[in-house]
Amino acid sequence: MSESGKIVFVDDEPNILKALQRVFFEDDYDIETFTSGQEALEYIKTNDVVLIISDQRMPGMTGTELFNEVAKVRPETKRIILTGFADMTAAVDAINTGSIYHFVFKPWNDEELRSTISRAIHQYALERQNENLMSELQVKNDELANMNDELAVRVRERTAIIAKKNIEQGKLNAELEKSLVSTVRFTINMMEITRPELCRENRAMAKLAINIAKRLKWPEDKIRRLEISTLMSNVGKMGIPDAILNRQLQYLSEDERRLIRHHPVMAQTMLGTIPSFTDVSRIVRHQDEWYDGSGFPDGLKGEDIPEESRLLTTCTTYFRLKNREDGSSRPFILKYFRNNSGIQFDPQFVDILIELVFSDDTKLDATKREIAAYFHEIKPGMVLVDDLKTGKGIFLLPSGQLLTKSNIRSIQDIQQVDPIEGKIHVYVSQTPDMAKSTL
Repeated sequence: MSESGKIVFVDDEPNILKALQRVFFEDDYDIETFTSGQEALEYIKTNDVVLIISDQRMPGMTGTELFNEVAKVRPETKRIILTGFADMTAAVDAINTGSIYHFVFKPWNDEELRSTISRAIHQYALERQNENLMSELQVKNDELANMNDELAVRVRERTAIIAKKNIEQGKLNAELEKSLVSTVRFTINMMEITRPELCRENRAMAKLAINIAKRLKWPEDKIRRLEISTLMSNVGKMGIPDAILNRQLQYLSEDERRLIRHHPVMAQTMLGTIPSFTDVSRIVRHQDEWYDGSGFPDGLKGEDIPEESRLLTTCTTYFRLKNREDGSSRPFILKYFRNNSGIQFDPQFVDILIELVFSDDTKLDATKREIAAYFHEIKPGMVLVDDLKTGKGIFLLPSGQLLTKSNIRSIQDIQQVDPIEGKIHVYVSQTPDMAKSTL
């Protein structure tokens, strides 16, 4: 504990301080005690303190007054106040203003107090770890910015040389086009080296996006711009540490999620330095806007979102679901797009995506009907209508999930301790042979 800082106890009654020390006698904590808030504050100014626990009612300086001062000099220090029921209003006000982390009533329960302090120390450690990750990210961003500056210089130099030759030869437009292709290839090659998995995903997204655009008879220059934007859509992730990118969203901290959401803006900053990429950078920036206006970074809505960005949103979401570690099923993905058409996605793109990717699935819809069955009646080949949960509400499988022998056996084991209540709504095939053929 001494390597990461100290714990400070403050109370004007020495007996209370001794009682607190006894609670943590067997724990490996480095503890300092003080009988006045002013003494504790002076100590904290010159020492790394992970956590401070203080009584609320003390002569000279109350606990909340002390914590207000501590927050100015050591904002990262976790602050827990000991209070009686009579001081509860002051403690709640302090929590609402961010002055304290938690409050504990007197007399305290030893185990609850130990648990509260353990959680506070764990949160302190996570926050310091996140600061380190952000520092590492800043270093990588600086390195990437330098690489981008060098790339921009090379592109400008190359463009200047080509422009001079084109004026002489009357081929300015053709040569500028070649320069743009070279820039795209250079950037893609750089991504291939540093983030090959992102590069592969970009190529697959570009293929799908182009197919949808061709169905809508977009002009060639617009399809070309869409292709480049799709290939560059993940370039902003190149500066994000692998430790963050490789974790599922639900396991990320709020700061880490904010970092992931910021990648389109980072991509725009990088691409915007290249004059030929002005439109591309704008398309990439808005790839996470939602059709109903609830997306980010700018909360654009409907037709205000560039059309290429709206198509890019549809394609990137499809591959995010398709490549999720928990393996979203095709029925689940199909249902997701249908439910979010007009909310997250432009409906015109959803209709074509379903036609291109889920044509076989939609043909099968006509052969299925919905029934309600008890768990012992469930068979492989059925598809869940709703999310499947245990009687205690524990999530088991998502709606749209195709049931197999394997996941049915897994649920049978859970049934022994937390059975599913009532009947389960599922889709079944009208043709018996189809259900029999599912493993």
